[in-house]
This record gives sequence, C-alpha cells and structure tokens, in this order.
Amino acid sequence: MERKPKILAVSSDREFVKATDKALKPSYELDAAYTREEAQAKAVKSPDLIILGYLQPRGTSFELHRQLRREPATKDIPLLIVDVRPEEHLQKGWRRNEGMQMDADDYVSQPIAPAELRKTIGKILQRASQEPMEMSEVLAQMEDALNRIDRIEAGLGVAK
Repeated sequence: MERKPKILAVSSDREFVKATDKALKPSYELDAAYTREEAQAKAVKSPDLIILGYLQPRGTSFELHRQLRREPATKDIPLLIVDVRPEEHLQKGWRRNEGMQMDADDYVSQPIAPAELRKTIGKILQRASQEPMEMSEVLAQMEDALNRIDRIEAGLGVAK
C-alpha cells in the first residue's frame, strides 16, 4: 500500500480543521494543531506539508510562520498559508506587511473549495518532490500569487 502524504493543519478554528480533514480524506493523512505550541511540537515530526490557518491572537500565525522558516528541522517543509475570509481580514487576517514577508509555497484565502484545496496541495507536493524549478517557473508562480493577493486586497478595498 502506498504511503499517504502527512499534512499538519494548524488553526484555532476547529471547523476549518474539520473541513480540511474532510476535503483531504482519503488521499492524505491529516494531523491537527490548534495552538502555536502544539504546532511547533508536531512540525518537528516532519509532515510532508503544513497548512497554516488562523491562530489566536492575531499575529500568532505570522510568528509561527517565521519560526518554522528559521528552524533547521522545519525550514524546508512545504507551507500553505490559508488566510481568513475577506470579511474577517481586518480583525484576523495577515497584515499587508506580514503577507509581503511570507515565505510560503502558496497562499490562498477562505473560502476555498475542497477540490481547489486538493489541487493546490497536490501542486505543492509535486513541486517539493521535483528538482529545483527554472527561474521562469518561479517568476510565473510569484506572479500568480501576487495576482491573488491583489484580488484579495481589491475585494477589501485596500489601497496600494
């Protein structure tokens, strides 16, 4: 039997974690962390991917993100950031300066359809298992991520 990729879903929102688990079954093995401390302890067990959602209080997700990228045991684990719904952005979302400093393999905003989540995770895991990308591929992915961030900001009415 083929090994299922192990994914660590991190969020204070238990409903988000439940929905993520449901969306990823039966293709992935999901573990959950609901606090920064729990996420740090589970991340060192080297999951194949970390999904980083919202952690309370605001700013905790960004701090965890920074720590994951600094630590030798976790710095190379693929990371998908899932931001809160646009209407919650001012209270819970990543601040503009934080989002620009992120070092993640992809960034999506809720709501995200289960099929889109599976597709995004599949792409990240495929990239992680491949040889380094050509610069043109890196630039195309960066452009795609920036376009998504622009759409989110436009929806929030954020001026550049």
